[in-house]
Amino acid sequence: MTELKLDTPEEFPFPFTPYKIQEDFMKQLYTALEQQMCGIFESPTGTGKSLSIICGAIKWLKDYNELKQNSLKDKINELQQQIKELQSESTDWLTSQSKEIEISRELHKLKLEDSKIEEYYKKINDLKRNKRKMLKSFSAFQGKENKSNNSNKMNDSQDENVPDVEDDDLLLDDVVEVRNEDDIEDEIEEKYSPTKIYICSRTHSQLSQLVGEIRKSPYGKDIRVVSLASRQNYCINPVVNHYKNNALINEKCLDMQKNSKNKATKVDLQGKTLKRKKTETNCKCKFFKQEAVEDLRDAIILNVLDVEDLVSTGKDFAACPYYASRKAVDDAEVILVPYNTILHRATREANGIKLKDNIVIIDEAHNLLDALGQMYGATVTIAQLQHAHQQLKGYKTKYGKRFSAGNLLCINQLLTIVTALKNVFDSQKVIENDGTKIFTVNDFVSLAEIDHFNMFNLVEFVKNSKLSQKLHGFTLRYSEQPIIKPKVKIETLEDGYKKFQESINEELNQNKPKTSKSKNAITKKVNTVTTATTQTVKNVEVKTPQPANPLLTIVSFLETLQNVEKDGRILMHSCAEKKLQYLLLNPSSHFSSIVKDARAVIVAGGTMKPISEFRDRLFINAGTDPARVMHFTCDHIVPPENILPLVLTDNDFLFNYANRFSMATQIRLILTSACSVVKGGIVVFFPSYQYEAWVWGQFKDVDFGRPVFREPQETGSVDLVLENYHKAIYKSSFKKAMLFSVVVIFKVEN
Repeated sequence: MTELKLDTPEEFPFPFTPYKIQEDFMKQLYTALEQQMCGIFESPTGTGKSLSIICGAIKWLKDYNELKQNSLKDKINELQQQIKELQSESTDWLTSQSKEIEISRELHKLKLEDSKIEEYYKKINDLKRNKRKMLKSFSAFQGKENKSNNSNKMNDSQDENVPDVEDDDLLLDDVVEVRNEDDIEDEIEEKYSPTKIYICSRTHSQLSQLVGEIRKSPYGKDIRVVSLASRQNYCINPVVNHYKNNALINEKCLDMQKNSKNKATKVDLQGKTLKRKKTETNCKCKFFKQEAVEDLRDAIILNVLDVEDLVSTGKDFAACPYYASRKAVDDAEVILVPYNTILHRATREANGIKLKDNIVIIDEAHNLLDALGQMYGATVTIAQLQHAHQQLKGYKTKYGKRFSAGNLLCINQLLTIVTALKNVFDSQKVIENDGTKIFTVNDFVSLAEIDHFNMFNLVEFVKNSKLSQKLHGFTLRYSEQPIIKPKVKIETLEDGYKKFQESINEELNQNKPKTSKSKNAITKKVNTVTTATTQTVKNVEVKTPQPANPLLTIVSFLETLQNVEKDGRILMHSCAEKKLQYLLLNPSSHFSSIVKDARAVIVAGGTMKPISEFRDRLFINAGTDPARVMHFTCDHIVPPENILPLVLTDNDFLFNYANRFSMATQIRLILTSACSVVKGGIVVFFPSYQYEAWVWGQFKDVDFGRPVFREPQETGSVDLVLENYHKAIYKSSFKKAMLFSVVVIFKVEN
């Protein structure tokens, strides 16, 4: 098929009449997406950049997918007409038959693609029509789930007296040989997937703001949006989400997906069934149920939800928000993701994100290069190496005879590498250069004598066998060095009790006969002190914290050793805290796959200067043709003639932190003077909500001759306050108002 072309429209759907710079932004964005460009967009804060991105990008997406469908049908009709013409020809039958076969083959492929598209949109339309039925099925599912939970509780209570089989949950999973990705893809029937837009930002709060902008846009009820996040944000299982480390949460979640009932049943010598011990690692997650997850996926597709909304909805459905959101990606049009989900290749692949022929828009991209450097850097300390070596050695000693030959070989290789990394600090070359020494990757692996190991295979082994999670569980169960933090000194308590016991024994051993009453009194005294001592010891705060999992850090460091030599350096710090650090020097090396696969890549921010940082270091170094890189910048929406900056230079106006809470008189003078002169609206900006609240407390009873509004801290209430502020100026008898604000985005209607 010939390449499709779209003309840039003059008007875009927008929630209000856009400013010219917003129109220009959307036109340039539309053009960049259509012409498959790498764009650097610069728009100052407060110019409606996010809304311009959403309206401009979604407009192009709708137009492009519609054009693609229509062009496909037109091509099918054209080929059918050609076949009819060939069949009507009476001359050169052999040539016409040959052409007809060729055209029929192409027609069959196009019809197959067209049927996939129709099937896809039929599924989406059925979901929209069956929205009410889905809610009914959700109510029925809740009742069914409650019965299931009660049944499980009964089964658990009946099995309480069955013996346990310990430690099976700590054994390594057998690693299956990794298959070629192309072979796997060939086995999966290719389904139609429309072009998607991936919008990235730094934090989940910024992504939630984008969700709010989408809801306010004209596309709010006609767009399929999904917000992706980590298990740490989405997990609703208390057994898993109490962990603070994201890597441990990931591994615990993956382990709990296994159903312990599927494992082989074991019996003892008498033939009695041995029950596997129900630990956190071998209990199936009750939120990972296919039917419930699919229902939640459908709810995501039908509603625009942010991360908090999805977590709440997941609890209502008793379904996992993490896996439901991942399943919803196939049917979504816009996917909102944090930086690392797109920028980190392993995370991208783990989430099933395919950038081929899709759009990537990175908002708040001014620190993108730094984020890439931090994401692909790694640091491991000598203490972590020693801890990991101790854990691996103990794990191998306890379970070595139960490992497969392949698993045992990999663990031995890991032990050798960890030992080599520890010993590298003692090498003569490092001792002679005390301080920080810089190595290339090749020089370092040669120095450490680990250049003959296949790092890729070892890293894959740790991931596929879940070694780090098993090792963590082993350390928790068999830790021999608990950290004791007593509220009192146990030594002093024991010494005091020992001395008291000695004094009682001396009294009992005296030659004077003791009456039964006196003996009872002494015994009672001993018991009282013993009880008090026992209670005191019980009150001693003895904590065995979850040991750190240093293997995760070491594996991250081993991954960096697979990088191209020119892309980074290894720093060895041999003084103070000894550590190894990989420093990424070429962030574009990890951005090249994004530029190569995506149809268009847009980076946007309030300020993107120096532009050369993004043009040269990010795009061109990643292999982008310089002609494919474009740059758009705009001024603020407020024209220069509407700006009159005035500076108050009175010595009494000193608003530093030490003086700001004693400036009530000066603030009142400024506000009353401004209110007597300025017509319409006045916005007063404060450095924090705390200071705004203090000022409001000072002046809440003062009559400024106009209504005073305050910006709420709750994001959802801001629009209502702005609307009332707007009405007070344009639709009330006051014709003026004042707004106390910390951070506010204005939406001015003509």
